Amino acid sequence: MMTLRADFFDPAKPHLLVLVCLGQILLIALPFLVNDLLAVILVLSVLSAIALFGSLTLSVFYLCFTAAVVPSWFYENYLILPLDFKFYEGLLIVVMGIAYLNYLLEGRWNWRRHTFLDRPMCVLLGLVVFSCLLGLIYGQSVSQMLRDVRYPLYYTLFFVVTWFFDVRRFSTFLHLFLLIAAIVGFEYLFEFLLQVDTDIAGGFVRVARLEGIVLPMGMLIIAAILLLETRAYRRAWAWSAMLPIGLALVLTMGRGMWISLFVGLGSLAALTLLDKQATPRRLSRLFVVILVPLLLLAMGYIFQQQTRAAVSDIALDRVTRSVEAVSGRLISYGNALEKIRQRPLLGGGHGETVTSLVTFPPPPQILTVGAVDNVYLTIGMRMGLVGVAAFLWVFGFALWRAYLLFQQSPDTHVRLFCAAFIAIYAALLVYGMADATLFANRLIFIHATFLGLIARLVAEEKNDA
Repeated sequence: MMTLRADFFDPAKPHLLVLVCLGQILLIALPFLVNDLLAVILVLSVLSAIALFGSLTLSVFYLCFTAAVVPSWFYENYLILPLDFKFYEGLLIVVMGIAYLNYLLEGRWNWRRHTFLDRPMCVLLGLVVFSCLLGLIYGQSVSQMLRDVRYPLYYTLFFVVTWFFDVRRFSTFLHLFLLIAAIVGFEYLFEFLLQVDTDIAGGFVRVARLEGIVLPMGMLIIAAILLLETRAYRRAWAWSAMLPIGLALVLTMGRGMWISLFVGLGSLAALTLLDKQATPRRLSRLFVVILVPLLLLAMGYIFQQQTRAAVSDIALDRVTRSVEAVSGRLISYGNALEKIRQRPLLGGGHGETVTSLVTFPPPPQILTVGAVDNVYLTIGMRMGLVGVAAFLWVFGFALWRAYLLFQQSPDTHVRLFCAAFIAIYAALLVYGMADATLFANRLIFIHATFLGLIARLVAEEKNDA
């Protein structure tokens, strides 16, 4: 009779993470065949069990996985907790509670795990809290304030990662994120094929969701793996993940995502040229950077030929009519700049709103919202120029130290993680000109984990030296 090894259920083992993630997908999909309530109960039970009985490393992985893979409509319709808490917020609170217990057990007065990002992150989070007090002073809506402030506070996960995360699993996180991007890519493809009649030539429905930003991030990780990974099976995994991620990225028709992808690829090309540890054939590696957009074009063309969808026509229309499409954004940008002009230093506090023209999903409508499609204007409106400076301090400092670590570390896996980090966040800082994703949605869990891991890797390298 076959028996399991004693350490099979050790939370530190990577196979357990894979099994749990696959099990979660099945638990979300299959119970709906029986009863909607049964699905909710099972999902809540499994996630709670992971948070309560798994390691903190596994819990952080799982939090990032569920925050990105589970669609927004599912959270809104089925996973709402009391007091309008989102389910991933409940999971975050449980993770924080376990982290605090670990903090007490490991000796709170003898803590030595300091990183270079501790101070910038504390300043940023301190300004977020201060801007709430400022919003109360200025008489901002409390309900709007609570809606807006919840997302920046997710960056507190950074400290869980720097204090309790098993830093040896940093490479696992990179490949877990690639799995996340691949799953989101399949979701995009299924949604597109369900809405478009492939029997009629020229049909097209643009798929756009909050989780779509993981697609260019995934493509940049693939490019970094193809540039720096030495193991053949991981390169093969990257090639296989490119198909769903690349096709979904084409179908999003997101101009900002396309531009950010090219910025990230440009960053990888610059790293290749500046790499002090590169082999004499460094220029031949640039072919990989050029190959990625060519493969995207090829996949889009083949997909169009097979489904008869109007991919190229819609893409051309999106590019040529970009000025008309951003007119609504320019109006909201102007309104946001006027808010910043009135209170330039510290902003109007969280709860500040602006009138914005929303064109997607159709029909266009004028709404009063607490954020605009620009992370810098959104932060400036709420926290002023001081808040924007603190935000850039966090990400700019992280990019610089990641670059130094890339040049200094002899470990190939560390260099790969640094290259992926630089490419992703150079791209997202540019993408922030057209979206507030770094400050206004649940994917901040992923950003906080990336920041925490790069901070820990720099600290580990310093300790080893």
